[in-house]
Amino acid sequence: MEEDCRRREEEQRLRMEQMFQYMQGLSERMGQLAPPPPMLFPPPQPPTTTPNQSTASNNQSQDPHLLQWFLGPPQ
Repeated sequence: MEEDCRRREEEQRLRMEQMFQYMQGLSERMGQLAPPPPMLFPPPQPPTTTPNQSTASNNQSQDPHLLQWFLGPPQ
């Protein structure tokens, strides 16, 4: 069973290698130059400000009904 698995993996690796070699030489066989490598784009600029958790949670007024869950019922 292990030998069968290894044999199949080796066959698949060989097929992939043959396809890779075929694709590498395809443009030359068609009389064209190989395509240029893909262009790498610079990373986007980081945001100028990053709100932290306390800033994000304290910007809005708090719901008084929500506070009872944390503080307990009004006394």
